[in-house]
Amino acid sequence: MNHTMRVSITAFAVSLAAGAALVLGAAAPVQAQTRPNLAMDGQWHFVAAPYVWFAGINGDVSVKGLTEVPINESFSDIFENFHFGALAHFEGRKDRWGFATDVMYLDLHAGVGTGVPALSRVDLEATVKSLTTEGLAFYRVATGGAKDNPAHLDLLAGARYYRMSNQLNATIPIGGAIAGDKKEFGWADALAGLRVRAPLGARFAFIGRGDVAGLGSKFTWNLEGDVAGSLSEHWTLGLGWRHLSIDYDKGTGSDRKLFDAALDGPRTFVAYAW
Repeated sequence: MNHTMRVSITAFAVSLAAGAALVLGAAAPVQAQTRPNLAMDGQWHFVAAPYVWFAGINGDVSVKGLTEVPINESFSDIFENFHFGALAHFEGRKDRWGFATDVMYLDLHAGVGTGVPALSRVDLEATVKSLTTEGLAFYRVATGGAKDNPAHLDLLAGARYYRMSNQLNATIPIGGAIAGDKKEFGWADALAGLRVRAPLGARFAFIGRGDVAGLGSKFTWNLEGDVAGSLSEHWTLGLGWRHLSIDYDKGTGSDRKLFDAALDGPRTFVAYAW
């Protein structure tokens, strides 16, 4: 892990811990809220939020015929090639109990590292497509702060399912292109984590989430941080960053299924609550 990544993770962890401390320190009974998704009024409230995630990728994957291929596409490469991920989030809550689901599709094209023992004059590119679905329940352990822009802390528990498709493509010097065979595989993880909301003035808030997952993969961890601004009673606009690190490795030889990589980059969302 490079120095920049360690600094980013440390800074995010400190922000998440500070937000959690703010929530617990300010915890107090909250009556009616102006915004429906924040209300503690005995009624069901829902949020629908489509996301766009400009995710880069760095790590190793397996493709058919090759057990390990290093791939890398930095944040700057994302805008050059404009490959991105789309995420749809939906959740419902009644007082302290709630549920949430995510559906995420990623289509990433990444250059293959120079260490691959392949022909030096062949331009190699890996295509990684993934469909990730998540279902979880949460419990709001603490609330506090202003009625119209409160703080809260949620405990999360659930499962995440991954479906991966990895393909190696080659461009040869004479101008031809060769598309390799795909390697497809999937697995499910159990996950647990925390989510915190800390107000920033009257109309903005920091929303952070951290979770760990496993059983299907060796180990997966996820960190998210967003600044959300209220546009109206029902509409919210947000901008933030997400880092998802996955370590999955099963099988041997040509049957090896490997996805040991980190997805990282900025994201933006618009949410409607009722």
